[in-house]
Amino acid sequence: MEMGTNDPGSMRAALQPAALREALVPQRPVFGNPWDSSADMFACYVAVCFVIPGLLWAGGRLMGDIFGFDPHWELGVYMVAALVGAAGFMTIVGRERTRLAVDFLAIGIWVLLGFVVAPILGLALSTIPALICYAILLAITFAYVLFVGHFERAFLRTISWPITWSLMALLFAYLAYRLIYFQ
Repeated sequence: MEMGTNDPGSMRAALQPAALREALVPQRPVFGNPWDSSADMFACYVAVCFVIPGLLWAGGRLMGDIFGFDPHWELGVYMVAALVGAAGFMTIVGRERTRLAVDFLAIGIWVLLGFVVAPILGLALSTIPALICYAILLAITFAYVLFVGHFERAFLRTISWPITWSLMALLFAYLAYRLIYFQ
């Protein structure tokens, strides 16, 4: 039997323009417990440890070259930007998967925000306004999870998951900043 283009597991079907347009229609997300999935835990580990710090650094270098500002991040701003990126990724990973096209679209938007928007906010603004902007983005993400989504289990039963990954995001952003990118 042939697979149709509506197969949610087919990468080719998920990347079709019609599937991506359909993925743009927001639906109320259901948040599960990501501790139940080793693949989700691995994805968060890779994103928090490697992707987010590298994305912010590379985006800062590129946006600095394009707009002419210093690509050197302040430590606190860099760490808070990584925390916002981790919160966005946890929101993507924590929700139940409905369609592969939605995942592609969400991760694509997350990469664009981390590569373009976060460096512009963090490097073009002074420290206090940048931290305020990141705090607003973090509050919007938190409000989205609490008020738009609904949960398989009580939110308080799964609170250890975002706290753990947030602390890891801060730790790895600090380590990447001190040991790799801005020695």
